[in-house]
Parts: sequence; structure tokens; C-alpha cells
Amino acid sequence: MITQLFLSLGGNLGNTREIFEGAYPLIEKKIGKISVYSSIYQTEAWGPIPQADFLNQVLLVSTGLQPQACLGELLAIEREFGRERKERWGPRTLDLDILFYGDMIIAESDLSIPHPRIAERKFILAPLAEIAPSFTYPASNKTMLALLEECEDSSQVNRSV
Repeated sequence: MITQLFLSLGGNLGNTREIFEGAYPLIEKKIGKISVYSSIYQTEAWGPIPQADFLNQVLLVSTGLQPQACLGELLAIEREFGRERKERWGPRTLDLDILFYGDMIIAESDLSIPHPRIAERKFILAPLAEIAPSFTYPASNKTMLALLEECEDSSQVNRSV
């Protein structure tokens, strides 16, 4: 069975655009076909650690993988690009997160779908609202566009050139 999943990419170490471009073929090989790419957004770092701005993007991917298998492949792709998990919300070469996996709701120790903090983060909502403005968040039954408009995150999120 093929499922549509929304996947976020983020990074602020190294040449992030080049890393994203290198990740796309691996995502297509290991996860599934990318059907929609959002613009890339430059965003202020989120969390308590002072660091460089991030680049963020959201992709819509068709996959035949189950969620846990998808997570395993994403973690392997992150490692291929030098991701080291040292500190929460710290700088990283590549961060890949499953935002939504069809209409599934999953609450496991290593995997939460929908991603638990989507509604709080403009750097996720802006690219999501760009490519899927009417997609509905199951927890609130609100669209991505409505969530973006209501989001209290005051950080700067700008479409990158």
C-alpha cells in the first residue's frame, strides 16, 4: 500500500542546500517518490542553544514503507550526511522528520506521528502551508494555513532565494 507522508528537512552545518540536494535521491531510493517540494526557508534557530540560522523544507513523498521502517531509513540518511545526535536542538548537518504519515496517529517511544510540535513551529508550518494549505491536522481539525496564521512562534521564517 502506498502512503503519502510529509517529511521535513532542516540543517545549519555545512552547505545545507548541497546536503538537501544530495539527500533527495537517497530519499527517493530508500523512502519513495518525492511528488512536491516546498521552497527552502531560512529560519532562526529554535530552542535554547545560540547557533546559526537553519534552512528548512517540506517534501510530500509517496512510500510503501511502514512508519518504523521509514524512520530507520531516515536516520541512516542523516548519518550518511554526518548527523551526530549530541544535544537536543543543537546544530546539525541534516535533520529529517516525519510530520504526517497518511492519517495515522502513532505514539511510540521513538516515533510520534503527527510530529508533536508542528502547531508550535513556524519553520514547519510555513513550508507545509505553502505545499498543502488545506491539509488538516488531526488533533485540531485545522488546516496548515489556519495553524500558521494562529502560530505564536515569533521567530523569523523567510523564503530563501
